[in-house]
Amino acid sequence: MVLQTFEERPGREQVPERTHSVSGKTEPAYAVEELNDFGYRPVPVLAAMGLVLAFLSAVAIFIWMALPLCVLAFLLSGLGWLMIRRSGGTYGGKGISLAGMFLSLLFFLGGIGFQVYAYQTEVPQGYERISFVKDISEKQMRMEDGKMSPPPEVAAFDGKKVFLKGYIYQTKQTTGLHSFLFVKDNASCCFGANPALWDRLGVVMEGDRTVNYHAGKVAVAGTFRINPKFDPSGELEPIYIITADKFTTRVSDF
Repeated sequence: MVLQTFEERPGREQVPERTHSVSGKTEPAYAVEELNDFGYRPVPVLAAMGLVLAFLSAVAIFIWMALPLCVLAFLLSGLGWLMIRRSGGTYGGKGISLAGMFLSLLFFLGGIGFQVYAYQTEVPQGYERISFVKDISEKQMRMEDGKMSPPPEVAAFDGKKVFLKGYIYQTKQTTGLHSFLFVKDNASCCFGANPALWDRLGVVMEGDRTVNYHAGKVAVAGTFRINPKFDPSGELEPIYIITADKFTTRVSDF
């Protein structure tokens, strides 16, 4: 048996209450109205995607190629924020979109700041920075008396302490390298071609120092030499040699 009663409540019309004869408890009908007042507001997909990409863009602090990811995360988060603002309360998640914009901007500025700091501090004191590409590779070689010889711009480095960045040419040995072939880029590893004579140089670590193979960009600092024993018949014989006393993997990408 169900009895209907009425209860006066401030600011509300009189609504019936239902009393269950078995339990003796009442279930106000206005409770259903209060449940209907609860509004779930969906979060735009753009805002959610922007936040996810913002977290992923943290790698841009150390890898400059990920900087565009920061820009994409910022744009998606910004578009999500605009959707929320213009929806008139239909969409929620303003905090999510703002967090995505903040993090992506933070990682973008952090990545640029790291690259600038690394570039300004990576050259050891007493060494001259030279570019493998512009100062060596692009000069190529010249012919003298029927044989190739270094161009005068590169020959001018002979005996100087230099700092330059490049890649270790991968061979079977990957640890305990006392000497290795240094190349301007790592494209040759993917196509099987040997690097050109002006795209490679030999590195010999001073004393008993050794290094391990690293797939990314590295830097060496040492004395630049023209190889006096250069044999053009050698498959990977370098005409340039650096007697290196410093080696590092923590360098800028520029």
